[in-house]
Amino acid sequence: MDRFFDIERPRNGGTRKVVITSLVFAVLASTFAASQTKPPQRVNQNAALSADFEKRVADYMKLRQSAQSGLTTPKNTQSPSQLTEYQHQLADRIRSARPQAQQGDIFTPEIAALFRHLVAQSINGPRGAQIRKSYERAEPIRGVHLELNQAYPDGMALQSMPPSLLLNLPKLPKELEYRFVDHELILRDIAANLVVDFIPDLTTPATK
Repeated sequence: MDRFFDIERPRNGGTRKVVITSLVFAVLASTFAASQTKPPQRVNQNAALSADFEKRVADYMKLRQSAQSGLTTPKNTQSPSQLTEYQHQLADRIRSARPQAQQGDIFTPEIAALFRHLVAQSINGPRGAQIRKSYERAEPIRGVHLELNQAYPDGMALQSMPPSLLLNLPKLPKELEYRFVDHELILRDIAANLVVDFIPDLTTPATK
């Protein structure tokens, strides 16, 4: 242990003075190194929540693929009635495959909190004004609540999502999309026209 101490011995007697300089330096250096190598807790938490969301979406896509088995995917050249029939059949099969579906199956409370943070971060960020203008140009849907596992209402417009905001949200498979409906962010199955899950009471980019 002597190597850690700088000992000053008085010539004319008196109390020995011990200065623990090397030990203090070693402790400080170790603490600083640890603080530099430890990743921010929030970054790790957000990454874990994003991974959980992606897994839940992937599980839904497996269920969807199974429900779609045996159905002939219509072509764009087919009649509207054929497209509608396919949409209804796929939606019915998905509903049957997840009869106990509840709000929060995909947007868990923790994942919903992450999305609230990401949306607010976009709205209040450098592109906030651009996002608000884009949102308002699309004529926001107000005073409407959609039910889980139900069809998106026929005849109701699809609220366009500001591209700058979408860049800040986890990417979805091409079969799914985000949509704002009043103060809710819904996850919509495009071909089935089905509300897969939603986040209620979300702060939207509304300017009024």
